[in-house]
Amino acid sequence: MAYPTVLYGPESMVYDDYAVNSPAPGNNGAGGAIAYRHRHPFGKQLILEDGRMFRFAASGGSTLVIGNVLSASVATASQQALTPAAAAVDARTISLTTGASSAINLFAEGYANVSITPGLGNSYKIASHALMTSGAGDIVNLAPGQAIRVALTTSSRIDLINNPYARVIQLPATTAASAIMGVAVSAPVTLRGCWIQTQGPACVLGITGLIAGTRAVAPSSTAGACGPETAVAATSAIETTIGNTMFAVASSSGQNVFLTLEGS
Repeated sequence: MAYPTVLYGPESMVYDDYAVNSPAPGNNGAGGAIAYRHRHPFGKQLILEDGRMFRFAASGGSTLVIGNVLSASVATASQQALTPAAAAVDARTISLTTGASSAINLFAEGYANVSITPGLGNSYKIASHALMTSGAGDIVNLAPGQAIRVALTTSSRIDLINNPYARVIQLPATTAASAIMGVAVSAPVTLRGCWIQTQGPACVLGITGLIAGTRAVAPSSTAGACGPETAVAATSAIETTIGNTMFAVASSSGQNVFLTLEGS
């Protein structure tokens, strides 16, 4: 059985936005289905006839701006390096001592990553969880097909990572705080589902005029904008290539970029 992870749609579809599912999915318990909060699973791919690619996401704490470079939201620091209760191989839940309150299913569709051995390097997809109350005994339910592969002990540490396509935000100026995920093609208000572009010809805000045939990189000196590649090694080290410039225009304009966030 294969999941339909790729959609092939019309031009108009990429501009649609969607309210959260109502009623909201519940905490389904061990072995339950993933609590999808929106119309599609986060990260689902949409391909148009000309090969442009988009991913399903949801806007973060403010309305997205068309043409802006977007990043994943910043991870919740208080929900990192958490101590788990001992969990045997094949367990379907992880019991954690959490560091903050988190709303029901905030981390659904996200990941429980083991950052300290035993179990270091294992990543588990999260199906659902109840309201986290900041303390011992908060339970994370693993997604169908997921089970503990290396037994956990109280020496292990777990990082709770939201799905990177959930709550995407405008890329900050100068220094990215998380991974770059795509470019906004619509302007959904807070927490609405949407499509963001990841591959193919796009119009991207550029604070500095790009150079035709060279890399377009981000972050730049302005939030949400891309810029030309930098010859200064210290600056280049914190830049991410988002694509290649097709045709250069003036600074503070929409730059013509062939996005390569799905790979060159």
